[in-house]
Amino acid sequence: MINKDRLISFGYISRPHGFKGELNILLEREIVSLKRDDFIFIHLQGQYIPYKIVSLKGSQDNPVVSLSFIDSFEKAQKLVGSVVFTDQHALPQESKLSFMGYELIDSKRGSLGKIIDVRELPQQLMLIIKYNGVEKYIPFVDDFVDYISQENQEIWLHLPEGLLDL
Repeated sequence: MINKDRLISFGYISRPHGFKGELNILLEREIVSLKRDDFIFIHLQGQYIPYKIVSLKGSQDNPVVSLSFIDSFEKAQKLVGSVVFTDQHALPQESKLSFMGYELIDSKRGSLGKIIDVRELPQQLMLIIKYNGVEKYIPFVDDFVDYISQENQEIWLHLPEGLLDL
């Protein structure tokens, strides 16, 4: 059974490439380099379907993949626009995206919640949590971070007053 909480979106299928079922993937974030025999997950009809990468070509930032069971233009066309995911376990240990699921703890407010996503914005990396039922973006900057415990999956910080009110 696939644990959807462990999956991270990294792009979507932009268009078919050729007539043999190859697909262009538009990357929205660079998290891992795709390799032959890796599995990616495609969100279809509310399910996360695993597909094995049979072949890979194109550039690292604009990959063209052949997936198992997708062997025609028609099958490829049906996947256009689908979001593509990878398992969090596939991330390198030093990746900031591996912080998904970590508990954010503020020195004054205590637990703020678990990190539900990590976004790479042009200015900086943002940790996204649900705080009081609302999605909040927390800048991941050295000035805010006190301690990171990989063992306990916690990030201890001291946030400026009013940041969570934005």
